[in-house]
Amino acid sequence: MLGISSYFKDLDYDYLERASKLGAKYLFTSLHIPEEDLSKLPEILPTFLEKCKEFNLDIVPDISPVTFEKLGVEANDYVALKKMGFKVLRLDYGFDDFNVIKELLENFDLMLNASVVNEQYILDAKAAGVDFSRISMLHNFYPKTETGLSLEYFKKMNEAFVRHGIRTMAFVPGDLLKRFPLYEGLPTVEKHRQENPYVAAVELIHDCGITDVLIGDSKAHLNTLLYMEKYMSERIMHIPVVFTEGYHHMFDKLHTVRRDLSENVIRITADRVPGIEIRDNNYRNRGAITIENQLSGRYSGEIQITKKAMPMDARTNVIGFIHPDYVDLVDAIDRDTKIQFVKIN
Repeated sequence: MLGISSYFKDLDYDYLERASKLGAKYLFTSLHIPEEDLSKLPEILPTFLEKCKEFNLDIVPDISPVTFEKLGVEANDYVALKKMGFKVLRLDYGFDDFNVIKELLENFDLMLNASVVNEQYILDAKAAGVDFSRISMLHNFYPKTETGLSLEYFKKMNEAFVRHGIRTMAFVPGDLLKRFPLYEGLPTVEKHRQENPYVAAVELIHDCGITDVLIGDSKAHLNTLLYMEKYMSERIMHIPVVFTEGYHHMFDKLHTVRRDLSENVIRITADRVPGIEIRDNNYRNRGAITIENQLSGRYSGEIQITKKAMPMDARTNVIGFIHPDYVDLVDAIDRDTKIQFVKIN
């Protein structure tokens, strides 16, 4: 499922409502950012909770001793949190007591800190009777450049969660408004800090077993949220492209790919067209969109996307290309992917 984040300094109810209509389910927020002035929290919080309820957004607050203090309730008074409307808790501390976990599951869905949970913890918790059907693992995000996780380490961490069928969540940065005070993005994986968040989300889902992706920063473009939600829910991959004249009709279709995946190209499933004119036989960059011409015989009319750079071929016309910011999506196109080409805005 799709998630967003909101911080009181950047709070924008119009953004929250629009994101919810696009399919956002979770709203992460933190109540212990030292740089945020929370002196007016008692005035802001009732409206915030009511709006999130109206938008059907499940608030995901970090739970720590500071959280209870900021919310004005007694330490560990989870009943008060339930009355305030919280349905989901992200536990940053104190979840080694499995009896506490089981008690909290009677009233809340739980998210554990994926950075400090290993397979032995899962085995011990299951042996103690903990039901993981309502527990997710939520990774941290890393505000400062160079402090995020490596992709390989991240994959290794997730292997145990995947083996046990546990929902696993991670963050990608926003592409509209970065969060204060560093404004350097809030990814889980360091390599995603400067990447398009949609491309980063696809990599987390396709390659790392992540089930839910949240925008860590204050805002993302609505198209980014739409693309992420559609990929998570329906495996529809929106790909911004440029087409040459005569192929704009490709924007209006949902394309599937052949189930026998080729090494060098992605072959679009469509009726072939004999007698395609020979033209634009250019060098094929990674992410080029091509159509086979009449020199290809019975392959004439087959449309392909190149996975890597390849030389010019007289049998192959270049009819378009993927926007450079999105070209890495080709690595995640598999037999179950449905492709929606979109115009570059």
